[in-house]
Amino acid sequence: MTEIKTEKKIDASSAPKLDKRLKELLEQGEDELVIDMGETTYISSVGLRAFVSAQKKLNKVGGSMTLTQVKPCIMEIFEVTGFAGVLTIELES
Repeated sequence: MTEIKTEKKIDASSAPKLDKRLKELLEQGEDELVIDMGETTYISSVGLRAFVSAQKKLNKVGGSMTLTQVKPCIMEIFEVTGFAGVLTIELES
């Protein structure tokens, strides 16, 4: 299992780094990811794509990815876009 933390904003400037890190982990054979989103207050469509892409790859190998400490404002974005049903999400406590 690998845990990574996301930045405050997952946007056009930071999402490519996140996407690259996720792809690297998957290429190394990691099949269980925990993404700590406790600091994240904004996510763009580029960030959403990074998570969905990683989830699709993990589904193919029977792996898992959990987004933890998700703030309500970010959860709302996942719900509106329909990604709440695709991703495993744990709200901040």
